[in-house]
Amino acid sequence: MKDYIKKLLREGILTEKIANIDIDVNMLYDMYFKDDIDEIGRTGIITDDMFKMKQTNTSILKDDESLVANENNKCNILINYGRNFYRPSTNIISLSVDGGAKDYIMRFDGNIKDAAYALDSPSQINNLPREFTEEKIKGSIHHELAHWIDDTMNNQHIRKRLDKAMELNNANLGGIPVTASKMEIQGQIHNVKQLKNKYENEWDNLTFVDMLRLSPALNTVYRDLPNKFKTKWIRDLKTRMYREGLLGNSMVN
Repeated sequence: MKDYIKKLLREGILTEKIANIDIDVNMLYDMYFKDDIDEIGRTGIITDDMFKMKQTNTSILKDDESLVANENNKCNILINYGRNFYRPSTNIISLSVDGGAKDYIMRFDGNIKDAAYALDSPSQINNLPREFTEEKIKGSIHHELAHWIDDTMNNQHIRKRLDKAMELNNANLGGIPVTASKMEIQGQIHNVKQLKNKYENEWDNLTFVDMLRLSPALNTVYRDLPNKFKTKWIRDLKTRMYREGLLGNSMVN
């Protein structure tokens, strides 16, 4: 695996980079999510008054890359509208806890543990509580802001690729599912970075599968990808992780 990655580096194929926007990620988390996530950590309960819908825009961001992106591609930011996405066609960034997960938990009077144990599979039981953790929310914020910055700095390549896909009436990009594309891995690497921030002390002892179990977003990608795309997605994600110094010692194989 390492020889393959080094080959790509020598050939100059890997050109993406992690967006250096920790100040903005932390600010948005603290402003719109921290109080509710901390309360859930204390009680294990979600209430109706948590995660209220709000709106702001990219002019509140402070990191250098964000300032340049805002100057060239100002976007509205939707908070807790149920989904995470960057939509270049309407200049919207949406940052949210999982709306479906929240609605499901509210059927159990907001009790996350009761809701989790009513699910069918160990993977689902594991993932549900992790939807409401600091590392999950920060990973989503970092992911979507990185898409916005990447699109802005690279001649709106995401907008153009998505528009082309719509023209072809095709749900994927070039035959590859969107979640396995290099474009989306550029976002996923920021989820990995936030996981490493959280589990720094044990990172080198975690396997790649361990990492997936810690991330609802990455676990869902792995679970939902058709088998013929899984190997390539894992290889491409590990390649980015190696390049960014995020590939733990036990994740190589």
